[in-house]
Amino acid sequence: MIKEANSPESKQAARSYLSSMAKEKEANAVRHEKMAGNKGGKAISEAKFKEHCLNLAKEFRAEAEEYKKAADELK
Repeated sequence: MIKEANSPESKQAARSYLSSMAKEKEANAVRHEKMAGNKGGKAISEAKFKEHCLNLAKEFRAEAEEYKKAADELK
């Protein structure tokens, strides 16, 4: 879809899709950052869970930036 976006309408559709995906990834990052702050079981398990959540948040944020960049490149 994105590679085939030649007309202004198809480029707008692709930008909308990419922007939507970026927002979804950012929301996932925020959700996982909040989950990282949750208190739970033993200290070791809690530390691993926090690390896991923060790593996921970082990955989601990086993906969101890629989607935003791709959307910007379609202009």
